Amino acid sequence: MAARARIQLRPRPEPDVAGASEPEAAIETGAGDRADRKNKRIIAGHFPKATWAQLRALCIQQDKTSQQLLEEALTDLFQKYRSQ
Repeated sequence: MAARARIQLRPRPEPDVAGASEPEAAIETGAGDRADRKNKRIIAGHFPKATWAQLRALCIQQDKTSQQLLEEALTDLFQKYRSQ
């Protein structure tokens, strides 16, 4: 039996976020560095596979991203509850 090669994992460098609070540190060290995500927050949820599949199909059908469709849905939701 052939010997398996060992993979050595290098530790990730520590982010340079001296003096930043925990939420600020997360934003400054991750995807928050992207200009299009500045001053934005993630809204997420766990949904059934069928819901995910419907969203993906709608993205293709409408030629929009899931981000665009979710923003549209939330805008409609806010308008619905604002009028009550």
